[in-house]
Amino acid sequence: MSLKANPDSGYVWHMKRNCSFTPKQVGLFYLSMVCFSSLIASYFWWQGAWMILPFTLTELLVLGIALLIYARHASDYEKIRLNGTEFTIELFLGNRRTVKHWNAPWVRVKDPEPNLDAKKQLVVLEMGQETIQIGQFIFADQRAGLAKEIRSAIKGVLH
Repeated sequence: MSLKANPDSGYVWHMKRNCSFTPKQVGLFYLSMVCFSSLIASYFWWQGAWMILPFTLTELLVLGIALLIYARHASDYEKIRLNGTEFTIELFLGNRRTVKHWNAPWVRVKDPEPNLDAKKQLVVLEMGQETIQIGQFIFADQRAGLAKEIRSAIKGVLH
């Protein structure tokens, strides 16, 4: 989680998934696996072991599907901006981007519920009937601090 506070641009909380590979790196890795496996399969096919080809194709197909699922969520993030009385929540999960613009004085911030599973202990933001849960990309013990930071930033803007 990163917090950027600037008197001119307000507050920005940016939380993103911790991933080892970017989608571009995943593509390059898959390309290298296709080349390497195809080279080995071609050698065995040339030697007369033609049954290696279906196994190589199956291996590359399964690996491709797994890497596609990984790459789809590698760039997921949650971003919260507080600029004056404008409170913006931006969620990017999979290929779906959700942006909500709320009025900061009306936003209620609820702490994570301690009796739930750690993965379900998310910070709840509410305005009217709308509810958004945030904090899935930070550690469970940091979520209460995130709620406190957002709450104090909203109070600071209002006073």
